[in-house]
Amino acid sequence: MIYIEQPAFLPWLGFCESLLVCDTVVLYDDVQYEDGGWQNRNKIKTKAGVQWLTVPVAKQHGQRIDQARIAPAFAPDTLLRTLAMAYSRTPFYAETMAAITPVLEAGHQLLADLNADLLTRIRDALGATSRLLRSSTMPLPASGRIERIVAVCESAGESTLWAGSGTRSYLDAAAVGAAGIRVLWNEYYPRHPVYPQTWPRQPFTPALSVADAACNLGWAGLRTLLTDGFTAYQSELNGVPV
Repeated sequence: MIYIEQPAFLPWLGFCESLLVCDTVVLYDDVQYEDGGWQNRNKIKTKAGVQWLTVPVAKQHGQRIDQARIAPAFAPDTLLRTLAMAYSRTPFYAETMAAITPVLEAGHQLLADLNADLLTRIRDALGATSRLLRSSTMPLPASGRIERIVAVCESAGESTLWAGSGTRSYLDAAAVGAAGIRVLWNEYYPRHPVYPQTWPRQPFTPALSVADAACNLGWAGLRTLLTDGFTAYQSELNGVPV
């Protein structure tokens, strides 16, 4: 099974689940970079509520994700201090940062390289075995959304596509199926797990960066949370009582 997604910065749990349950995860990095997306930012929970963590990107019209350069203004120390202020009292803060900190301090020049490195570290911390590939290294057609998705699957040697619900607006399952690729829809947000969060006087906040869950649960605890949720969802799709 394959999952295809633009490389996100410290992604949410829906992305991390795919690292555990798919054989291949493709970072779709040869498409246009868009401001205001998830490639260079994500959300954490702080004493004051939700806050964005952002990696500034140098502006260049029409650049692809794999061409986007991290701006000189990027200050890893400031970002790490923000994480420390939010999570230093959580039980698994040190364990979480051991995976994240070396990447943020590695001096990456390209955003896609930073994200690929982070996702590799997160995959390994979770004990996942999925292959991480980048679409920019694949022989894909220059245009045609469906044609490109099919080509990604074929290049990776996969015939089942784990498709996020956000792709329903453009992913023609019949057209993909005609190429011999089965589509399984992943409705993640409605089944987003609830777990203990810091700042408990605030209501539970879903769809935060993986850093939030990892700091509160640890990588092993997060792995269990995600795999149990997937098993339950899979049973539901197959019509088996959970």
